[in-house]
Amino acid sequence: MKMIRTFLAVKLSSEIRESIASLQQQLKSTLPPINWVRPESIHLTLKFLGYVESSRIAELVAALEPIGKKQPSFSIDVQGLGVFPQVKFPRILWIGVTGERQVLQDLVFEIEVALEPLGFPVEKKSYHPHLTLARIKLENAAVGAVLTKNNVLECEPQLGTLIVDRFILFQSDLDSSGATYTPLVTVKLTGILPDQ
Repeated sequence: MKMIRTFLAVKLSSEIRESIASLQQQLKSTLPPINWVRPESIHLTLKFLGYVESSRIAELVAALEPIGKKQPSFSIDVQGLGVFPQVKFPRILWIGVTGERQVLQDLVFEIEVALEPLGFPVEKKSYHPHLTLARIKLENAAVGAVLTKNNVLECEPQLGTLIVDRFILFQSDLDSSGATYTPLVTVKLTGILPDQ
């Protein structure tokens, strides 16, 4: 049985990818060498599923499609910078997400509830929406010192507004040049927002 590595995510618009590429170029002149994520590979992850038998894709789709029928589309703003776990020893440099975050949280919750009966445990950590900009694998403390000295995390780059009207089940293939992501199934959001 073929096993494929999978995750659920929102694809970024080409405009936001271009803004990210431009931001990376600016930051490269400021920071020591770190592992920048290719802009075309950056996405907003909703849930990482791990290795799944390819024969189970239809089962996953059947569980996820009802979410699209009741979940309305929404928009989020891509802006700001941050790090995980802390600036003194950063491992991940990320771009933040603002705007309709509660609707995004609701979507993630619905996904968790739909997939738990299929054997995908609910995430123990609370969901922290972000876009991974770079991974720091060497000289973490030195990178953190530069981030602090240059007030990099204080700048609030505005990279655009993303309309979230679908999410995608991706296949992730790892090789020496990094990860390649192949969309397998798209779930469109067609729900109607209730009257306030």
